Amino acid sequence: MNVLYDTRTVRPLDRYEYYRAGAGAELAPVAIRGRAPGVLLAAMSITKIGDFIIELLTWAADSEVVAHRTDRLIRACDPECYRILLSINGGIRTEQAGSQVSYRARDIALCDLSRPWRSFHTTGPVPMRVVMVTFPRALVPVTCGTIQPLIGTLMPRNLPGRSLIAQFLIGLTGTATVAGHEADPDLAEVLGECTVGLIRQRLGLPDGITPRTRRLLRTACCRAVIGRDLGNPALGPDQIAKAANISPRYLHKLFQDTEHTPMKLLKRLRLEACHRDLQDPALSTTPIKDIISAHGYLRPDQFARDFKQLFDISATQVRQLASGDMSAPSGHHASPLQQAGMEDPR
Repeated sequence: MNVLYDTRTVRPLDRYEYYRAGAGAELAPVAIRGRAPGVLLAAMSITKIGDFIIELLTWAADSEVVAHRTDRLIRACDPECYRILLSINGGIRTEQAGSQVSYRARDIALCDLSRPWRSFHTTGPVPMRVVMVTFPRALVPVTCGTIQPLIGTLMPRNLPGRSLIAQFLIGLTGTATVAGHEADPDLAEVLGECTVGLIRQRLGLPDGITPRTRRLLRTACCRAVIGRDLGNPALGPDQIAKAANISPRYLHKLFQDTEHTPMKLLKRLRLEACHRDLQDPALSTTPIKDIISAHGYLRPDQFARDFKQLFDISATQVRQLASGDMSAPSGHHASPLQQAGMEDPR
């Protein structure tokens, strides 16, 4: 996810004004009002997946502030979108369309970015964390008039499929899960199924959270577990299933009609993560052995074979291409350890 603003990057005395400027640059800009807190943490990360914008807000302060989405701001910037808001750990109150909501952990509400609202960011023992999924109203095959009674209200906790969607959205905020998958059509499909399905389910319409939607969500949750724990060399089917709250048998059933088994997917994601890091200028001096071990590979020779098989190029060559230096011997004449960058190629 890309950082939109983070008060930890500026001096304490500048943080409140910095936060106010950042909030005014959000997808749906808001005006921050209230006395400047003495202590303030405000950070927002954002990413785009298909037609969906995912935002993660982390906030903590020693006094409450209020974010206003005003008529003036709506006239200046109206993306004509709905927003699913998930509070990971509470600490926020909202007012929209005459409804007032105080969020508990894992509460979900539906908002309309074309209507004014207020959100109260409260103080608490732990930082407030909120996931927001924003999507065009045109994606929802239900009239705006039918949906309006839901605006600003919570999705009932006993609504079928709600808890599974909460688990999926929380997992989606993991950096390793989202990195490199902004254009992943499967992830965009899951987002479409769960957001539209949630609204239809709340309205009591057919084709809400269907068995297919549940399967897609379960599979996506498993992918999220794998993406978050790539660096664990002991990660296996039992650990993945436990973290996703399913049985190992059901885990294999979920993946039986997909391109990869869970372990093949794990290997591919590890290799893709290594490939990205090898191209990262900030990691150009990090030994390749440290990069591959950080992503769960214990055997450099196995990594070299897997990497060459997937990308048809060695890890050393990827780094050389990224830096513009191809003076070293090609991987074709190097040993597997040399290809992995574990030996001096001379």
